[in-house]
Amino acid sequence: MKPITDEITKKNVDYIVDGITEVIKTFDVRDAGSKGEADAQAHFAKILENYADEVKVEKFKLRPDSFMGWIYFDITFILIALVALWFNLNIVALLLCIASLALCVLQLIFYKHVTSPFFPEKTSSNVYAVKKPTREVKRRIVFSGHTDAAFEWGWLNLGGFPLFATVVLSAFAALFAVMAIAIAGMFINEFSVGLILPSPYRTALIIITAFAAPAALLLVHFSNRKKVVDGANDNLTACLTALAVLKTMKDEDISFENTEVCALMSGSEEAGLRGAMAFAEAHKGEFDDVETIFVVLETLREPEHLSIYQKDMNGTVKVDADVCRLIQKAGKEAIDREIPLATVTLGSTDAAAFTKAGLKSACFAALDHKLQPYYHTRKDSYDNLNKDCLALCYKTCMKTLELFDRDGLNE
Repeated sequence: MKPITDEITKKNVDYIVDGITEVIKTFDVRDAGSKGEADAQAHFAKILENYADEVKVEKFKLRPDSFMGWIYFDITFILIALVALWFNLNIVALLLCIASLALCVLQLIFYKHVTSPFFPEKTSSNVYAVKKPTREVKRRIVFSGHTDAAFEWGWLNLGGFPLFATVVLSAFAALFAVMAIAIAGMFINEFSVGLILPSPYRTALIIITAFAAPAALLLVHFSNRKKVVDGANDNLTACLTALAVLKTMKDEDISFENTEVCALMSGSEEAGLRGAMAFAEAHKGEFDDVETIFVVLETLREPEHLSIYQKDMNGTVKVDADVCRLIQKAGKEAIDREIPLATVTLGSTDAAAFTKAGLKSACFAALDHKLQPYYHTRKDSYDNLNKDCLALCYKTCMKTLELFDRDGLNE
């Protein structure tokens, strides 16, 4: 493969920035299952037709509001539990708190969409482009980003990470405080039903109610359903970088004898990785023919936080170690960086969905996990990109492609 010069890099970084700007200025907001998301996907599909041999738009059904919808269930459960405590219905309060905690664990930690039946169904899509080799396919690499954007995280926008963390931790503290006093009530007040009379326990209940009720209600503003962010960094940087890989192959007359190069723009990642899950299910078994890897790209913004996630989905999913090493080697050769391995301690990327489906995958990101003011806020727009970071990520992707074509995963 011909060397990727600084001139080629600059041209493609400008292309990435211009492409991000065009999407944001041209189309409506891109929340999961929206018209704006669909229009942006159609836009990417049309562009990819210039650089790929095959382009598919694959639609799927989902209930996107269910992913963060568990928060409203939890708020309701905690408030009802507080009322139950005042009537000495401690078992009811405890069961509501357990249900609240279970919903949080299932939906936030393991991405199980248990509240889906309570929300409306919508249609989203994945865009999948394939650049075939000149001869028999012996290996395949897929560069992936997600097209949709998140609803704004209200407290993060208003007060940055300190306020955001305070609100979230206070909500968890409130939940456990309600659980604790419910258990205490079983021993102190036994099981007689009735309004709690004056006592030291009543004083404690007043204090906990005064803390827990506002702490729970503050979660209403966790996700601002009236504002969808532009999603320039998260995650149009990834989509345009994946697109730039195929564009570079055409512009620079790069072809491979045996390596198939693909780009995937997944939909509805912000709704709980639904696009990646749908893609893996729709193509189940298709990638068993040859060695196939998925290089997921995520929020390419902070050069000092370049990372390869070896553990994803809140640290519960271990991705493919060989893919991690391949990207690390590419980083060392292309940009002279020792890109560290890291863990997604809160949240997840599409790499987790691919890994759970049995596909070899890892995520390459440049995100500060002490969340910056632009993350999931209105500040994440085309005027807040980092060209230096995009250059590092683009060069690393092109070197990953070169190394994979040369050696596959078996160096």
